[in-house]
Amino acid sequence: MKYFYLAVNIKENEKYYAYAVKVSTMDNLLSKLEIPNIYSANFFGTKKRTEEIVKSWNTSYKANGTYLFDAPSF
Repeated sequence: MKYFYLAVNIKENEKYYAYAVKVSTMDNLLSKLEIPNIYSANFFGTKKRTEEIVKSWNTSYKANGTYLFDAPSF
């Protein structure tokens, strides 16, 4: 079975974070992407490349002050 990886961006209260989702050729994408507050999802052919992109996006969010988990929520 062939696997692909998605780099998923989540947006909550103008803050962001990214993570990877593994999908197979047998998965229903609508079901896999039924994620609250999903902002975008990009396909990548390898886990390594997906992890690089996710780390890069999260680093960027932290640098510009829009990373969701930087400050505690009350």
